[in-house]
Amino acid sequence: MKEKRPVLVSYIVDLNYLTVFLLVATLFPKITKRFGVITPNFSNVTIRVFIIIILLIISYGLLRLKRWGYLLMVAYNMVFLILAIISLLNNSGQSFYFPGYIIPPILGLSLTFSAKRYFIKENVSS
Repeated sequence: MKEKRPVLVSYIVDLNYLTVFLLVATLFPKITKRFGVITPNFSNVTIRVFIIIILLIISYGLLRLKRWGYLLMVAYNMVFLILAIISLLNNSGQSFYFPGYIIPPILGLSLTFSAKRYFIKENVSS
């Protein structure tokens, strides 16, 4: 019998699919304006399509419980965390400025790190 995928991994993949759906929706600005959706800061369509492809590849790796999927997910969240920190440091002159885009990578990393045991098997010597 095939091993069942952990719920935590499925949850992470579902969040990736939600992000992909929202990024695809932002490719059509007339639709997003109608519903009052705020588009991401990066307005370049090429960047959005690249991120969509990357997230789909990461999700495939996570669904197959591949180690490279886990490592790509960590790297993806680290890149966006570093970008958010750089942006925060560039805007340090404003006293109450706290960007909301620093929270998703932190949550993503915490979820991903808690799922590590499903992707990276520790060598146990007895």
